Amino acid sequence: MIQRLEWLNRAWLGTVMTLVFSHLAFAHIRILPGESTQGAREKYTMRVPNEKQVATVRIEGEFPSGVNIYDFEFKPGWKIDFKKDAKGKIVGAVWTGRIVPYEFVEFGMLGLNDKESSSLVWKFVQTYEDGTKEEFTGPPGSRLPSPVTTLLPAKRAEKP
Repeated sequence: MIQRLEWLNRAWLGTVMTLVFSHLAFAHIRILPGESTQGAREKYTMRVPNEKQVATVRIEGEFPSGVNIYDFEFKPGWKIDFKKDAKGKIVGAVWTGRIVPYEFVEFGMLGLNDKESSSLVWKFVQTYEDGTKEEFTGPPGSRLPSPVTTLLPAKRAEKP
């Protein structure tokens, strides 16, 4: 009986801990889909949750060199400023607006993946109303990892 109570206590504690901390695994800026195909046109969605008790007011993004982002979904209440290289290619963007605590916003982007890259590493800096920043530029497994999209080889058409 005592062993069963200990097991129930451990299971209850594990459930509570999972519920309390599970938001940490999914609360970071994400790029969807997590997988795409080399050479494909893709709609990428940047999901930005608010992780603090103050509003998010700015998201600055640096796009991977292995994708050519060419179109953006505009959101009411948000402004987008594009960052371009010397040749005019869009290499990043700055979104300014407001995400209140406990909410998230998704921003769509259209891009063309190159045919050689095996992954796309996206870098973002989220700025809050109180001036604090979170830089999602770290390696996988870090506290603030960069979102990564894996690019799979294109399937070759079979000859009949």
